[in-house]
Amino acid sequence: MFSIPNPIPASPGDFSSATKHHSETATIPYPTHLAITTPSTSRINGDWGFKRPLPLKTTIKQTMPLVRVRQMDSTEHVTDFQSASDHTMTLKKFQELNMSISLPVARVNGVADNSTNGRHPTSVFEENGDITAMGPEQAQSPETNRWKFKGPWLAGMTDGEFSKWLEKSVRTRRAEFRFFLKEELAKDLTHTRSDEANRDNLPEPPAVKGSDITEAQFIDYLRDIRKDRLVLFRHVSRFLDLAPLANESKFWTEMKPNRPQDLFKENPYSTHGPPITHPSAGLSYLRTPNFMDNHPIYGPQKYHPVVKARVVKPTHMATAVRDPVIGVAGFIAERANDQKVLGKSVTNPRQVALSNLNFEGRGGHKLYYQVDSATIDSSGRVRIAVSDPPQNSMTELVAKELVGDDGMKNDVYKGAMQDASTTEVPRNTRPNPLHRRRHMYGNRQTYGLGTL
Repeated sequence: MFSIPNPIPASPGDFSSATKHHSETATIPYPTHLAITTPSTSRINGDWGFKRPLPLKTTIKQTMPLVRVRQMDSTEHVTDFQSASDHTMTLKKFQELNMSISLPVARVNGVADNSTNGRHPTSVFEENGDITAMGPEQAQSPETNRWKFKGPWLAGMTDGEFSKWLEKSVRTRRAEFRFFLKEELAKDLTHTRSDEANRDNLPEPPAVKGSDITEAQFIDYLRDIRKDRLVLFRHVSRFLDLAPLANESKFWTEMKPNRPQDLFKENPYSTHGPPITHPSAGLSYLRTPNFMDNHPIYGPQKYHPVVKARVVKPTHMATAVRDPVIGVAGFIAERANDQKVLGKSVTNPRQVALSNLNFEGRGGHKLYYQVDSATIDSSGRVRIAVSDPPQNSMTELVAKELVGDDGMKNDVYKGAMQDASTTEVPRNTRPNPLHRRRHMYGNRQTYGLGTL
């Protein structure tokens, strides 16, 4: 009871959807309370390890003995609890996918990155990005390789929060910032003089220190960087360790000519802010999806097994639902843009299931999809990307055979089991020698005593 941690803050939600329909029974994006279980012997008595036993009428009927405690002791002297099987079962279903968590695809000017890095997502456990304990050198590393920052994300702060942050954390460090800028100016002068010496075949000049910078040079440098928004924000963000912002292309024309600029690729969290937890969120610790699945009969498979998905909401033009909603392992999945357009063809066999409701089957239409990637966005939501299975592949048929949906009544597996049930062959086929079959009793000769 005393080891229960405090609940984490809930997701702020989407303020633009305040006028839209909101379901009170929908599962929240991520759990905020600890899930607690108990053995069956204690569950019968209502013993969950708390101050008072929980009522049997509510807990004994649960399929999964999992509860979350919202309040240990209320004013009515009762324990406020509810079932926690929603997030727990969702975690188990996600782990059955054997998916690795990857970084979100960076967006350049509002458009997803379609380069090599965009098509092949990067794992969240790469050494150049999974930085949890920063040293002095890593603190000055490019912001595109990090997800954890000491400072806030300015684009996500209100005017009141921004004013309080300035008064509390920024205005008192004015002298430190001037010293930091002098050191940056000294590095730039050292680099410039070194390039000039190498170009003129002269010896290497001594390095410029921050104490060598005069006040006139420093004031000119301040006037210079105020006109270059990119350089100014880079110095401010590295000094205060701020989360990166999206680079707008309109500021590129304001850059000073002949000034070297360090233009890195866009940070995946610059548009919506850094994540509230580790990018993996503890869902999966696989580093790569490049492994081979082994089928019990067919052996190694070229593709990962496809997953059965449910059509949560089909296409309906009357209600402005142009893209069907697909559910995979308890999450709403996202399909590729090209398949959204090409999949609307009338000749596509999947279009019937994606456009019509099914009132006969339980849960509606079911389709098989290939899971491509899984990411955690800045608000803590799980984003799963799926696509249609490869054409002319047997992945869907193999997946149906495993669960018995192929209509063959598991004839393939029964035949394989019958073929494997051959007559057992003894390990040693040679006949045992005659002297090994005899019982050897101890006597004087066997113990080496001889005759007396």
